[in-house]
Amino acid sequence: MCKSIEKVTAFITQERNGVNALLVFKHPTAGIQIPAGTVEVGENIETAVKREAHEETGLQNVKIEKYLGCIENELDEQERIITQTTKVYIKPDLNAIPYKDKLTRGLTVEHHSTYKDFTHVTYFEYDKFPNPSYVAYNISGWVPNKNLSKQKTRHFFRLSTTEETEDIWELKSDRGHIFQPFWTPLSPKPEIVSPQNRWLDFVYEKIHT
Repeated sequence: MCKSIEKVTAFITQERNGVNALLVFKHPTAGIQIPAGTVEVGENIETAVKREAHEETGLQNVKIEKYLGCIENELDEQERIITQTTKVYIKPDLNAIPYKDKLTRGLTVEHHSTYKDFTHVTYFEYDKFPNPSYVAYNISGWVPNKNLSKQKTRHFFRLSTTEETEDIWELKSDRGHIFQPFWTPLSPKPEIVSPQNRWLDFVYEKIHT
């Protein structure tokens, strides 16, 4: 299996009407989140966090104020992460029929078993989060071990912006979803989706409000 995949998370803050605020966004199916994503091949983590901030909030001008540290591995024992976009095969054989859909780099999957150079995995997407009603997408099959890792490292940054924005706005993501970024007070801690809510516990002692 390949080395660790690196992730970045952007805690974007701004003083608004005398209150320290944090920028989060509402995903149409995945709930309220903090801007975050996967570091691309050949990209440094500073560039990655600014890119993710732009892609998920639309902000053009953000400044890194502080590196807040990292969590060395977020994966549970039965989880793996896709290290490069890969075909998924119906059996552990490169000559087997692959599914039409591929698993893209950065996705976290559930690990079931390993056979020679392949691992059997499953990936789920739900209709909404939290409290899903049904599985909206499911793919299960065999992927080459070289396209998987047991290690996912997440880096945390505090960013600021001088851009003037509304309290809430909308933008279209690269996958066609409509995101709704909005400002929320830093205190009390906002309610965001799991496992991102654990990120707040990690960084709040490092953020001076």
